[in-house]
Amino acid sequence: MSHEIEHHPNYLHTIEQLEAVKHQTARGVSYWMAREINEILGYPSWREFEAVIERARDAMIGNGIDPSHQIVLTHKMMGVGGGAKRRGTDYFLSRGACRLIAMNGDPHKPEIAAAQAYFLVQTHRMEEYDALSADEKRLHLREKVSSAFKIVSGVAKEAGVPNNKQPLFHDARYQGLYGMTGRDVKTKKGLKPDDNPFDFAGPLELSANEFQMNMAADVIKKEDIRGEHNVIRRNRKIAQDVREVMRQSGATMPEDLPVEEPIKEVKKRVKLQKKLKSAPKI
Repeated sequence: MSHEIEHHPNYLHTIEQLEAVKHQTARGVSYWMAREINEILGYPSWREFEAVIERARDAMIGNGIDPSHQIVLTHKMMGVGGGAKRRGTDYFLSRGACRLIAMNGDPHKPEIAAAQAYFLVQTHRMEEYDALSADEKRLHLREKVSSAFKIVSGVAKEAGVPNNKQPLFHDARYQGLYGMTGRDVKTKKGLKPDDNPFDFAGPLELSANEFQMNMAADVIKKEDIRGEHNVIRRNRKIAQDVREVMRQSGATMPEDLPVEEPIKEVKKRVKLQKKLKSAPKI
């Protein structure tokens, strides 16, 4: 980060604004909403900012990165003056997506220069995670899914989905994300009726489910959705949106992803590896 950028009058202001609108999942994963950062990055025109988002998406695809979990289209009701509202588009943006958006923005905008530096620092914070083994990453993702499941279940309950209807709420995620019921997912993947599909899911499938659950929890609260049927319907629609992004990006659909080694076996192996590493050398 250059000395010139650090002392630009817009730099600290941009950083403070980006921090102020940052959202975090239950596991501490950061994300931003496109309509909350477009003006911060110097793009008062939503149409122009959408073009920058598309360039970032293309850059991901060009580098072999699946953008379906990084840039996710959503819809919400927005005020248009006089108390009227209309349905408009927005995007959930991951840290990586925001960095690419900054990199594909107008370099002459001081806000963009500040954002490039900001998201670079954010990216460096993930270096330790990137150094983990494949087994450790899968365990980490499985834990994130468990946490997201608990969070979205609590949000749904507060919004009017009682305990005995929670299975219907979560099955709506399967219907939207997989295009079939949870029972059909187990059948297609050759799992037993009492198996938890998450325990046999790989990184991509776990990430898709965790991202959908975090989105659902956030949207249900933000839009103040109430009533069992409304909450379940919105959960299904969010899952459908995630599935559509995966389809458009050419990603393998969740129901077609392979069954992985049972997570309990992965836990045993990681535990043994840690034990061996900590053992005194002879």
